[in-house]
Amino acid sequence: MNFRNLGILCAVAMSFALGACSSKYRTDNHEIIQTVAPGSSFYIMQPEDGTFGETNYANSGQMLATEVYKQLAPYSAEIVKATSVETRDEAFTNAQDQNLEFLIAPQILHWEDRATEWSGRPDRITILYQAFNVTDKTMLANSTLSASSKWATFGGDHPVHLLPVPTKQFVSSLLGKSLDMQN
Repeated sequence: MNFRNLGILCAVAMSFALGACSSKYRTDNHEIIQTVAPGSSFYIMQPEDGTFGETNYANSGQMLATEVYKQLAPYSAEIVKATSVETRDEAFTNAQDQNLEFLIAPQILHWEDRATEWSGRPDRITILYQAFNVTDKTMLANSTLSASSKWATFGGDHPVHLLPVPTKQFVSSLLGKSLDMQN
């Protein structure tokens, strides 16, 4: 094999390796009806835990609510995070009782934790994010965002590690910033 063929082979191998080292993010649906001013107050619902087949991923709903909280914290005057799963009507009542302006209702549509390091199957999530005005219960935003993990992993990656990017993108767009699905 000559040096030219070896160089081409190395370039192809590096392309595959680099492509396997990054998570993928996708916007399935995105609609911002009205943006929210920074400094507003929020109530974050706790979604039900994610499932995949017969597997229930305990505390995944709480992890998602916590990530929404972390992404909103720099931009909010007050944030209250639900401590349990509740109906949307119960959440509106709780938000109104605490004089909060906006309700964030995240929902796990898909949560798949795979042993990527040996199976080659990536972890996957699909999250529905919705925001409502607490006073009149009108929807302000509706986004479905998906992510899949990188293929080249040495273990320790889980769907929860995919949450920051899509959650940050939802919060940014709700606050009137662009929806850019980059890390």
